Amino acid sequence: MEIRHKICVSIIESSERSVLLAAREAEEQGADLIEIRLDCLEQLTRESVAQLFRSLSVIPLPKVATIMPKTLFGRFEGGDSERVELLSEAAGHADYVDVGLEMEPSLLMECMRKVEKRAGVILSRHSDRPLTAGEISSIVREGYGGVVHKVAMLARGLEDNLVALEACRSLESFRRIIFCYGRAGVISRVLSPFFGSEWAYASLRKGKEAAPGQLDIESLRMVQGVLGG
Repeated sequence: MEIRHKICVSIIESSERSVLLAAREAEEQGADLIEIRLDCLEQLTRESVAQLFRSLSVIPLPKVATIMPKTLFGRFEGGDSERVELLSEAAGHADYVDVGLEMEPSLLMECMRKVEKRAGVILSRHSDRPLTAGEISSIVREGYGGVVHKVAMLARGLEDNLVALEACRSLESFRRIIFCYGRAGVISRVLSPFFGSEWAYASLRKGKEAAPGQLDIESLRMVQGVLGG
């Protein structure tokens, strides 16, 4: 039986209306989930987060809430305490909330406690250098149970993709999303679901990439289809 791998479309629009329009387009394009990059909103408050997700309730796709700081391809300039409060609000509306391991440890634990009561947790690590298979395994194994473990690392060459994919395959007892970013990391973005990743991330279309090396959903679906997924 042919397996159709899931694709999560990242939405980086700046207003409630444009996010809703992009979400509708993602649904029409066949997305399986949508990631709402809250840090891209012009106004980011607990009230605006709640209102945005109320508007998105007409979109039947599962929703991932994410706030990426400027240090990680994002636009959020606030501190970890503010980020915790915003993600806690999002947890009351989204299906998943992405919680970054780069947070200050005590605030990370607070965020986990608040989020896991109301939404699924994606515990993510973004590395600005290639990691070894052992490092990837340690990040996942030393995390928390019952969450999706996400590891995204910079790729400088083909071999980094192979490391990420093999690490992903070896962690089959965990829910995980493991891939490389950057121009050299496209291979692992395409192939990661074949090695056990929960889903692959894509942009809505060219020019709307949320991170370096991200393919648009049409291209990603086409390539995966050729490969049998």
